Amino acid sequence: MTSTNILIFGVGSIGAVYLYQLQQAGCNVTAVCRSNYQAVKDDGFTLKSVRFGDQRYKPGLVVRSVADCPSDKIYDFVLVCAKSFPGSKPSLADMIRPVMVGRPQTAIVLAQNGINIEKEVADEFPENPILSGVVYLPATQTAQGTIEYPEMLNLLEVGTYPADAPRSHKSAATRFADLLIKGGGGAEVHEDIQIARWSKLLMNGPWNPIGALTLCTDGDFLLTSTPFAYDLVWEVMLEIIALAAKVGIPGIDVKEAEKRISLSKRRAETGTGREMSMLQDVKQGRSFEVEAIVGNAVRLGRDHSVPMPRLETIYALLKARHFALEKNGK
Repeated sequence: MTSTNILIFGVGSIGAVYLYQLQQAGCNVTAVCRSNYQAVKDDGFTLKSVRFGDQRYKPGLVVRSVADCPSDKIYDFVLVCAKSFPGSKPSLADMIRPVMVGRPQTAIVLAQNGINIEKEVADEFPENPILSGVVYLPATQTAQGTIEYPEMLNLLEVGTYPADAPRSHKSAATRFADLLIKGGGGAEVHEDIQIARWSKLLMNGPWNPIGALTLCTDGDFLLTSTPFAYDLVWEVMLEIIALAAKVGIPGIDVKEAEKRISLSKRRAETGTGREMSMLQDVKQGRSFEVEAIVGNAVRLGRDHSVPMPRLETIYALLKARHFALEKNGK
C-alpha cells in the first residue's frame, strides 16, 4: 500500500502537532518551516504533551518554501497551518502554487481561523478539493522547534468548500479525518463546515482581539471590570449572532453563545484563563489575523446592513495595534 504524501505549510505549534499525528498514521510528511527552519532541520521538534507524552521527531523533509519541494513529488494533501492573511502579497495561493500546478487531485486543507477565507484559494485552484478546517488544539511554540501542548483537547472539524462539492472532494475530507484519527487525534467531517466556522467565531470574534489589546487571558479580563467586561464580550457575540442569521448560517444562536462564554466564566472562577492566539502573537511580536477573524466579519456586516458597533470599534483599535506592532517591530 502506497503511503500518503502530505505537505504541511506553516509548521508552528499547530502544524507541528499535526505533523506528529500524520507521521504516526504512516504518512510521508514534508514540512515548510519558515521562521523555525534551521532549528527544525538541525534538531527536529520537541513535543511536550499531555495527550502524546514527550516526543522528539523530525519531518521526512524540511524546506524553507514550497518552491524547494522536489518537482516530481505529488502530494495527496497540502495542509495549511499558517495564519490566514486575506489579501496579502504574495497570496497563499501563490506560495503553494509550485506543488499544485497540473495536480488536480491534490487536496488543500485550510486549518485556519476566520470566516470567508476559502474563496481566494478556491478561485485559483478550481479543480482541486478545498477542505476547510476548524482547529481546536491549544498548543504553543515556546521556542523554535519546542511545542507545549498541555491539554487533551484535539479536534479538527473539516468539510468541503463549497458544501455541495463533488463526491470525490467529500471523500478527500473523510480520508484526511481518518488519518488524523489514526494518528491519535480527533476529527469530524461536517456536511456544512461554515456552521462550525461561525461557531468558533463566537469565541474568536471577541476574545482574540481583547487579548491582543489588553494582554489579558479571557478569565482575567472578565475579572477586571465586573459587569462591564462580561457585557462587552456578550454584546459582541450577539452582533455575530445577528450577522449569522442575516447571511443564513444556522445554529449560531444565544444557546451556542452561552456555551462559549461559560467556558471563559469557568476559567475566571478557577484562575485558569487561556491566552488566545492573538495574545500569543502580540507577546512574541508577530503579525496576527486581524482581517480573517474581525475584518471579514465587520465588512460582511456593512454589506448586509447589520449594525456591529462594538466589533467595529474593536476592529479599528486592533488595526491600530497591528500598525504599531509593524511600525515599531514589536
